[in-house]
Amino acid sequence: MSLERIEITPFAVIAGDVLQQRRSGSLTVVKPPLKRVLYWAQGELVLAASPEPEDSLAYFLVQRGVVSAERARDLFGADANEAVAKMHESSLLDLSTRQTLMREWLGAQFTPLFSLDEGTAAFEDDEPLPPEKRVFVSSTASLFLDGIRAITNGLVLRRSLGDLKREIEIDRDARFRIDALPMSDHEREVAAALHEPMMIETFLKHFPSESAIVAKVVIAMLSLGVYHVFERRAPQPSDYDEMQRDLMLLAAIGPDDQRSLRTVAYSKQLPLLDHYQVLDIPRAATRAQVISQSDLMRKRFDATTYPAALQDTIRAINRRIEEASDLLRDPNRRAVYDKLLHAQGRGSEAAIHQRLTQQMIATQNFTKAKELATAGDYYGAIVLLKQTVNFLPDHAEAWVLLGSCQERNPKWRREAAESFQKALAADPNNTDALISLGDLYRAEGLITRAQTCYEDVLKIASDNEQAKSRLAALKKR
Repeated sequence: MSLERIEITPFAVIAGDVLQQRRSGSLTVVKPPLKRVLYWAQGELVLAASPEPEDSLAYFLVQRGVVSAERARDLFGADANEAVAKMHESSLLDLSTRQTLMREWLGAQFTPLFSLDEGTAAFEDDEPLPPEKRVFVSSTASLFLDGIRAITNGLVLRRSLGDLKREIEIDRDARFRIDALPMSDHEREVAAALHEPMMIETFLKHFPSESAIVAKVVIAMLSLGVYHVFERRAPQPSDYDEMQRDLMLLAAIGPDDQRSLRTVAYSKQLPLLDHYQVLDIPRAATRAQVISQSDLMRKRFDATTYPAALQDTIRAINRRIEEASDLLRDPNRRAVYDKLLHAQGRGSEAAIHQRLTQQMIATQNFTKAKELATAGDYYGAIVLLKQTVNFLPDHAEAWVLLGSCQERNPKWRREAAESFQKALAADPNNTDALISLGDLYRAEGLITRAQTCYEDVLKIASDNEQAKSRLAALKKR
């Protein structure tokens, strides 16, 4: 199972990966109230299913006047995955017309997904649907082109293009050829205009008056694998190169400018210094001392008092001074930093900075995950919660919420149990985790384990009504 947030990875990219990797299975797309399951066989779209009656093949045929509503109910029933087989069994119309109608219906389910600006997509690898349940599409590529042409949201277009600084080129081994795709003459002309590796940004500028059309062509070609990202290996600076730069800098300073030479030496140490060492203050320094010392450091490294050759070095030092000053003046941020510094030890400033960033991301993700779970977007919540617990493995509330979202899918009950257990490892007195784990055990028929969980809750909180009622229900069985 792979999960993606559409805000981060647009649908064109997600579906394009399924097509290019020739995957078989189901792609579930959720943006409440929308939920659609797309079935694939070796990278070809073969069926779409939705819980909404207006998305069904039966409704589509009624709207087209092929059958009456009563006849559609009798004919198709409620199982969306059986609709195609029943369509053929009914012998409605001739085979060619049936295939045409089903292709149009499948396109109507697939095309709007390219315009989604948020939601979750989950792909599960599985055996492909048997042939009698599939819609045979003449070209999945044509459905991609229709979907991308239909995008009108500028934000979705921009996201689907991805990093404009990426270089792209035509993939000579691509599954599709430009001259064989169902494109207009102008679209084909644009697609074929990429003769050499070029940044997306540069390619778009070649057609300044047609930016939307060209953007859609680029998105389509990347989704179908006709274009691929050209990886240009950047030359890595060697130790020799760095030594040469240092020698040139020292030569420009001269041996008599001891102050500048000491500054260069200090700048070389910066990656190894923590914020207190940067400001040259003790860890017990007061906020007033932080502010006072920061001002002194800024004066010491005033760029106007250093030679021109040292300006980049001075800017780097001042950025670090500002960063240290801003953090140590904030009591809450400083408390978190001190805890990390104690755990990591000195000489690991880069690791501490990375950890602070990860904690911020994790906290934001947890907040958003709670909103998604409340809205019923459990897949989306799972994506964010997995990153939260990856960055904050002791976040008991995040583990509980992750388990609660996972248990919505019966196939993920084992993962849900593991999440509740991780929550208890982080916080043994978490009654929500114990009750949820007990409920999970009870659903699996593990009554003794469930009873133990509820009893543990009462040991922590003797007045917990949930645990009392569940134990009473178990005793009546």
